[in-house]
This record gives sequence, C-alpha cells and structure tokens, in this order.
Amino acid sequence: MAQLEFTHSQDNLKNLANQILSRATALGATSAHLEINESIETSVDVLNGNIESVETSYDSNIGLTVYVGENRGNVGISQVPPADLDMIIRQALDIAKYTQADPLNGIADKEDLCTGFTENLQLYNPIAIDNAQIIQQAIELEKIGLNTDRHITASDGAAISLGKYNFIIANTNGFNLGYTTTRYSKSLSLIGQTKSGMQTDYWYSNARDYNDLDSNRDLATQTISRVKRRLNKGKIKSGSYSVVFESTIAKSLIGIYLNAISGSSLYRKLSFLNNSINTQIFPGWLNITEDPFVIKGSSSCYFDNEGVNVCKRDLVKNGIVSGYLLSCYSARKLGMRTTGNAGGNHNIQVSSNITGDINSLAAKIECGLIVVETIGHGVNMVTGDYSVGASGLWVEKGEIKFFVDGLTIAGNLKTIFQSIKYISNDYRAGSIQCGSMLVDGIDVSI
Repeated sequence: MAQLEFTHSQDNLKNLANQILSRATALGATSAHLEINESIETSVDVLNGNIESVETSYDSNIGLTVYVGENRGNVGISQVPPADLDMIIRQALDIAKYTQADPLNGIADKEDLCTGFTENLQLYNPIAIDNAQIIQQAIELEKIGLNTDRHITASDGAAISLGKYNFIIANTNGFNLGYTTTRYSKSLSLIGQTKSGMQTDYWYSNARDYNDLDSNRDLATQTISRVKRRLNKGKIKSGSYSVVFESTIAKSLIGIYLNAISGSSLYRKLSFLNNSINTQIFPGWLNITEDPFVIKGSSSCYFDNEGVNVCKRDLVKNGIVSGYLLSCYSARKLGMRTTGNAGGNHNIQVSSNITGDINSLAAKIECGLIVVETIGHGVNMVTGDYSVGASGLWVEKGEIKFFVDGLTIAGNLKTIFQSIKYISNDYRAGSIQCGSMLVDGIDVSI
C-alpha cells in the first residue's frame, strides 16, 4: 500500500500523551482528555480506462480538551508532536476562560474506563500492494462492467481506496490505550440506455481486510443488475401502498431511529422518541442489538471515543426500546450512566423474520413499491414526520413490473416502525446490518 508507514509506534504515542497530560495539569488544568491520530490513505479513480486521480496522503493530529473546574477548552493540532507544547496547552486553557461553566463537564469516570483488552478483533489487516496494482484492479473492474452486458453503454467511474489508522486516547484519570485499524473499499458506477432513456446506478464493497472485498466480477455483476432494473420505466397513480425498502434504504430508516435514541437528541428534546425507554416502538418480533466485538466488524472497537468500556447489548427487545446511545456528557444530562457510545454506535444488527431478498418480499405484495433510492433528508426529528423523494420498482401480484421515479413517500416514523411486517436477511456487512423491509400502508405520490 503506497509505501508509507506510520511515523509513530503505539508506545511513542502513549508516551507523548502522558507528556501532554502531565504538562496540562502542571499549567492549570484540573483534568484533560486527548486523542492522537495518524492516517495513511490511498485512493484511485478511473474513467473509461483512464486514470482520473491517484492520491496518497499522510495526516496526523492531536485533539486536546482541558477542563478548568466546570469550564472546557479544546484545541486541534496538526503537528505530532507539537513544536511548542506549552503554547498549545495554554491556548486550550485560555479558551476555557471564555466558555460557559457547566457542572456536567468532565472526562469519563474511572469506574467506566476500559482497563485493557486481550481479544483480537482483527481490525488491522495491512496489505502489500503498490499503486500500479491498485490502478490495474480499478481498470479491470470498470472493464468488466462495460463489457459484460449490451445494455451498459458507458461508465461513470470505478474507484478503490485503502486506509490505515493509528491512534490512542488518553485522559488524566489514568486511561491511555490505542490500536491500529484498516479500511478498504471499491465501487463502480455504470450507465445503461434503452428507448426509454438513460439510467445510472452503482454498487460498492467495504471491508477491514482487502481480501474480504467483493471480487471485481461480483461487484460488476451487481452493478449491472442494478442499472438494468431501471431501464424498463412505467407510471403509477398516487395512493397508499405496501412499500419495500431495499436493504440500503432500510438501513437509513434504522439510522434515523438510532439518531432519535442518541443522547444529544434526547437531552435537547429534539427527538420524537424522548422518554421512550420501555416503550413499544416496533412489532413484538423485532430486536436490535449492538455488538462492538464482531471480528473485522465495520464499527468494532475495544472502547469508545472517551475510553469507556463497550459491551454487547439489546437496544430493542421484542419491539420495546431497551437502551439509549449515550456519551458521558449526555448521560449526565439525562441523569443516566454512559453506555459507551461517544462517537456513535457499534455494529447494529436488526433481526429478520423472513429468508430471501426483495423478490421474496415482492411475493408478499398484491400492489406496491420497492424503494431503491431516496432523495433528500425530509425527516422532522421532533415529530417523526418523514417525507423524501424516491424511485423504485413497481410490484403487481407479487411480480416486479417496471421502474418508476419522481415519487414522494411520506408518513410518520412511529407509524412506519409499528407497521413493519417483514425484514429479510439480505443484509450486507456494515455498521448497520438490516435486510430489506416491508411496511404496510405508506403514502406514495407522483
């Protein structure tokens, strides 16, 4: 991978963190928290067999937060180690003088901090590959996409990216841990054409291990299939229909739910799910779990962004809300305890109650729509009202008939969640694993 290596070892970063924290307290901080990161990323983009761009970057930074009593100040530093450590710390302390005092400010409590880990989640999987090989694979991916099916008339580009990351998190309560990770991805976008016009679609693959990415053949085949299903266009009438949200769209609905149960939304009273613990939100068969310890998981981790322990747990059990997503600060605001979710959620798994894919769900529909794309972010997080532009596949008597676009789908998320009838098991690896979702009675308008 592009020949660059980390400048600092884990021990170097930990020693630097101890030095910074020690100086911060000596200069007047009552407590402090910091994160030090290194990243090395390479990306290749090709179009029509030509190299559009090849970029390799190395970045490093320090994020330092100091507390002086109930006041908080933070600075970001792009040089590791900083040229003038004391000057940087004094800047953070000076900022703290002008911030509003908040008795709930502060670093994570000692009893909540991770004290170490032994399990290998296989999050770091470096690969020996040079730019020439990456370029060759991206060109091959696009070539397969262009030469496999006569309906594909042009490419909108192929891309491959590789990244590896080295970080530690430390605070003045004695926490000082870190590890290395890798992330890889490839994607392909193609254009198809018939007498009905031109359509484009894409597909992608993400993994912690380069060898776990979809093969070029499989990725191109999937992209072609997604383009071709758009080429037979039709029209429908407005109405209330059964709607299948394809897995990629169903994940976004679950993402809205996760946002609604996050601490920052809850303590600000900006969620339609305020005070929803022990409330029935979904059908009784539906469960949502969070598992930070999935081997090679997209969102696997040993601790959260504040150094707090993480654990496998239920977020929804038998349709009932059983957990929020809380950082230390949001937990204090709500009079609760942190759940180890500073920085986000960790590998969400939504249960399924049917085997198959969108075709299996289509078979359950007399008349309805399979949504394959949404446009816009039409969600009112306070009321739960949902309205987005959409395109999809029209279904009659269990069979997919044609593609339709220029639609709007609307409803209230509480009603939508309660009306979920089926979720299939056609999910892909990712931070949210949710299969395609069939919901009864959603308004579809043209």
